[in-house]
Amino acid sequence: MNKKKIDLFSAILLLINLVFYLFFALYDGAIICVDSPSYINMDSSREPLYPMLLLLFRNLLGESNYLFWIAVFQSILAALAAYTLVNYLRKTIDISKLCTLCLAAMPFAVSILCRFVAKRGSMYSNSILTEGVTISLYMIFLRFILEYYFTQSKKSFWWCIILILVQISVRKQMLISLALFVTLILVLCLKKKTVLRGMWVIIGCTLFILGMNKIIDIGYNYVVHGEVLTHTGDIRFVSTIAFYTSERQHGANIKNEEIRGLFYEIYDACDANGYLKHSAGEGWLERVSHFGDYYDCIQIDTMWPMINTYVVDKYGYDGVAISEKADEIMGTISKAIIPKNIDDVIGVFFDNFISGLITTVAQRNRILTWYSLVIYSVYILLLITNLRNNKDSKVNAIAVITLLSIVYNVGLVSVVIFCQTRYTVYNMAMFYVSLILLLHAVFVKMWGKKILRKG
Repeated sequence: MNKKKIDLFSAILLLINLVFYLFFALYDGAIICVDSPSYINMDSSREPLYPMLLLLFRNLLGESNYLFWIAVFQSILAALAAYTLVNYLRKTIDISKLCTLCLAAMPFAVSILCRFVAKRGSMYSNSILTEGVTISLYMIFLRFILEYYFTQSKKSFWWCIILILVQISVRKQMLISLALFVTLILVLCLKKKTVLRGMWVIIGCTLFILGMNKIIDIGYNYVVHGEVLTHTGDIRFVSTIAFYTSERQHGANIKNEEIRGLFYEIYDACDANGYLKHSAGEGWLERVSHFGDYYDCIQIDTMWPMINTYVVDKYGYDGVAISEKADEIMGTISKAIIPKNIDDVIGVFFDNFISGLITTVAQRNRILTWYSLVIYSVYILLLITNLRNNKDSKVNAIAVITLLSIVYNVGLVSVVIFCQTRYTVYNMAMFYVSLILLLHAVFVKMWGKKILRKG
């Protein structure tokens, strides 16, 4: 009888998730964003799997309404992801149905914040962006990496491998999943004193995942663009930071005279419009706001089109060849400029890192910055309390893994781009899920399991 009740509760939990996400898919439809056309048009600067997903739906359902069905598909995936993570936690940790519902509300809350409070006009689950699938895939990955850490089962191990490969082939930012997986393998091997075996497993997994990702990239670009290459445009992120932190005299370090002249043209255009770091305010909030406000102005509005125009005028290239040559030029500029302004680059990274920690749990403004400090402090104090009460608790492991995931994601994003919520939202729901679990563990310790026992 108890098993039937639990199964019924699981079914209700799944139904609630499906109704929530499908309602917004039907109400809002598919949302076209600034980056959407580059995925729809299968641009060579985009990773292969998401454009291929769009192509599959377009071929199956026709040009007129396939994007709507993509939104429906992504919404179902979001519902399944939220359900599978929360249901796994419910079955793994001794928590009540009320606590389970609180956990289930966290992905909903994040989606509602994105839809209404952040004024995006949509949730990521029905936006034509890689986040439409990667946020959900990462949530499923977290469920399986937790299972792997707790059980070391072969099933969870291979699910992690598959999910990491798929995520990276959708969005390179998801290299964070590989970093997290490698870290937990190493921790488990240190605990078991099988470090040598663990290193071989890490090397094998890393080579397999990165090698397969490279094959998928090359195969996709050969079929779609007729070129044997991985996706283009990665260097533009580093080059944007190089321009943002540079001073005009740094151009003297570029040996190629024509590229040096191109650097000056781009620099002068950016400088005249106040896009560069020396035009930012003095305070931390002013600095990170300035970086975020003008990052795309440097890259998308100025650097990228000016370099592409230079390539077309000088070499007469078209198609993918423009992007390949542009990457080469941006690489030349970055290698010459960054060593001369490395202090400013590091300063931007640390400003950005703090900003990313904030946008993982809230929005970046004066009030919510203080809220973020408080909520992280509460989280860490609860974790320390629970470690003192029961250092082997699964809740503690979940909380630490969540913090690692946040640090890895914010660290990676901070190196290459500004930390807006779109890039840090991956861990937002999981942070609050872990916070609730930590609170639950404290309540159980203080007042006894009977108060919050399973229903």
